[in-house]
Amino acid sequence: MQRRKFLSVSAVGTTAIMITGISCKSRSSDFYNILDKPARLSGICDVKTIMEIGKTYYLQTPTERGVDKLTDLLSVDFAGNKIPSSSKELFIQNLMNQKIKHDFETDHTVIVNGWVLTVTEARQCALLYSMNQ
Repeated sequence: MQRRKFLSVSAVGTTAIMITGISCKSRSSDFYNILDKPARLSGICDVKTIMEIGKTYYLQTPTERGVDKLTDLLSVDFAGNKIPSSSKELFIQNLMNQKIKHDFETDHTVIVNGWVLTVTEARQCALLYSMNQ
């Protein structure tokens, strides 16, 4: 799939995921409700595929295993500062989108189950997988 088409589909997916959501364990904070949802990928994959991607990345990357570790890796800004768990959903989603864009621009990507993903997206999939185990 061409990157331009992927990004178009991703925008639609972001809207869809915000409306429908992905079924996962209940958490009260918007912070955790957005970290484990690879919104762009959700526009082109079903939950089962995302979970399979997450499982594979989780198993391939032993240094990033565990809900706390993945949450810590995802919940930092570009300066490496931890973002507060009280942050609003829109702020977190924008940060994830910026990190994904930056990952693509800097070729910070991985191939998981045949998918070329940014590390941020792969971590989101792995977090979703690990939170549902």
